[in-house]
Amino acid sequence: MPAPGHIAAAVTVLLAAMASAPAAHADRWEVRREVREGIREVEREKREARRELRRCETRECARREIREGYREVERERREARREVRREIREDRWDDRYDRDRDDDVLKGVVIGAAVVGVAAAISSSKNDD
Repeated sequence: MPAPGHIAAAVTVLLAAMASAPAAHADRWEVRREVREGIREVEREKREARRELRRCETRECARREIREGYREVERERREARREVRREIREDRWDDRYDRDRDDDVLKGVVIGAAVVGVAAAISSSKNDD
């Protein structure tokens, strides 16, 4: 039968691993959200450009609306790319911060497990006397 100290150490390591997993996925969700938002905005601009183009009655008006539509759609695409890049940058920074924090947590878990192991060894040696 495993010693109680080993069980406590295993449970502590398992809990620490489970606590760090959701933080990494939350940031990736932010990146995906920005991508979806960018797609929606580009599609909205395309719909608006088509609506304005249907209102035109002259060839010059149609040309002007087509140019403006392309310009607006490209502006939205640039903005979407910029926002996605910003989220990816933040995600990388957060991952770096989480890794540093995870290293500190891991050190604490190892030290705690060592303390529990020593206490279990002392306790079992007193019981043997």
